[in-house]
Amino acid sequence: MENQKPLQNGNNVDGGLLTGVDGSALIFLGTGCSSAVPNAMCLLQPSDPPCHVCSQSLSIPPEHNPNYRCNTSLLIDYCSTNGIHNYIIIDVGKTFKEQVLRWFTFHKIPRIDSIVLTHEHADAVLGLDDVRVVQPHSPTNDIDPTAIYLTQYAMDSIATKFPYLVQKKLREGQEVRRVAQLDWKIIEESSDKPFVASGLKFVPLPVMHGEDYICLGFLFGEKSKVAYISDVSRFPSNTEYVISKNGAGQLDLLILDCLYKKGSHNVHLCLPQALEALKRICPKRALLIGMTHDFDHHKDNEFLMEWSQRNLDVTLFVFKPTVVLVDELIESLKRFCVCTEDLGCTQTSILKSIHGNLIVWYGGWKKKSTENKEVLIQTLLSMLTSVSSMAIVTQHSFFDSYAGESRDGSNAAKFSTGNIISMSLISSPSFSELHDVTYANLAIFKSRFSKMEGATSGVCLKCQTMPMVACFYVWKTLLPCYSWILNSDCRKTVLPYLDRFSPSVKYDIFWVVYVRENVGEIKN
Repeated sequence: MENQKPLQNGNNVDGGLLTGVDGSALIFLGTGCSSAVPNAMCLLQPSDPPCHVCSQSLSIPPEHNPNYRCNTSLLIDYCSTNGIHNYIIIDVGKTFKEQVLRWFTFHKIPRIDSIVLTHEHADAVLGLDDVRVVQPHSPTNDIDPTAIYLTQYAMDSIATKFPYLVQKKLREGQEVRRVAQLDWKIIEESSDKPFVASGLKFVPLPVMHGEDYICLGFLFGEKSKVAYISDVSRFPSNTEYVISKNGAGQLDLLILDCLYKKGSHNVHLCLPQALEALKRICPKRALLIGMTHDFDHHKDNEFLMEWSQRNLDVTLFVFKPTVVLVDELIESLKRFCVCTEDLGCTQTSILKSIHGNLIVWYGGWKKKSTENKEVLIQTLLSMLTSVSSMAIVTQHSFFDSYAGESRDGSNAAKFSTGNIISMSLISSPSFSELHDVTYANLAIFKSRFSKMEGATSGVCLKCQTMPMVACFYVWKTLLPCYSWILNSDCRKTVLPYLDRFSPSVKYDIFWVVYVRENVGEIKN
């Protein structure tokens, strides 16, 4: 499904349409949480002032209100190579009939050919009884059933909820009653077990929906790769590999669960965790669904647009000085910082190792294509001829920041001239282990940062060209940094995360000797 006139990145809307040049389309029938939006209590017992998002439903018709959200559901209008359209729906929740009346009529959807279920919770299956409204009328149920794909666990649960939809034969004396006719097809909870629904291949993506429950997302698309994950609190490593840029390949579109704007939740991603996941998975585009009334479509899409644009490619150049006094080298690198601004560099800093004989130049750039990065690296190297007599460039790489924390609540590592940066670098023997090493690096970062008294912020970086990750921790002064290193058993805290790999781990401490424009920031 190749997006021709796509929606913007960010929060999605009910009735939103993504069209493809091949005639296929994605129609978002619902983008809201289980209780939908507006929240009934905001209308029955309004607050003072009233809820801005929910109160709009009293004055704006749903079809014109992007903050009116039914249960999460996606309709795939799949146009095969022969030009025939098949209509596949993912989940039929409590608001299914409303979605049919509003969006099937608007988009001229004549039927449903297949149903695919993510799980068996109410907001995914309680519309199954109403599937009959989009099936031909037959008082005797003498029609072709609609194929429905689900796990065995979901099948067992639905057989209890809707026994009459599963029952094949009437008991003696039982009257015939018109009910939805469904052809139940069991699928596996494994990305190694794809299935085909109405001609379109689906790869199941098992995810945790709370630590006691497995829900499915789905990967599909022929010309473009789309992943739909509506209910998730954590990605198993195997699933994340399938949908990650540094795993099986970059997604063209990730449609992702996001319940609340702040904090966290035990069975869903909220915005902070969703943004961290997007940094790790790195799709070309992302749309958030499953939202409560926390989200205002227009206001929060402005934030998400700004967030998308501020994410930077991080460049690190490592120099090994060949001179005893490095002051002249640092002055040359300061001039280099100024020159890089003409190439689009937005942030530059110089770090000097306290114990070793290394100088690191940091540059932050707006996201660039791979081809542009290769040209940029060559240009930067050609500009460094003035320092070639004073230092050797031992390493240069582009990095992505994929997680970060700060004592002020932001997810950026901010630093100023005179600050201290402790840096750990983990190199994996091969790219095959990079995904797991990236997770291990994140786990180490999360477990350590909250205990680091005196550390003001930190960020995780992942190299774009080599199997390597890094952690930066920012300290105001050297004393708390040394105190942490001397009083913590680094071997005991780090090795459990890395014992199944064979990584090379390097560690160093740097002074921030120069920051262009006074304050540096590595944003996640």
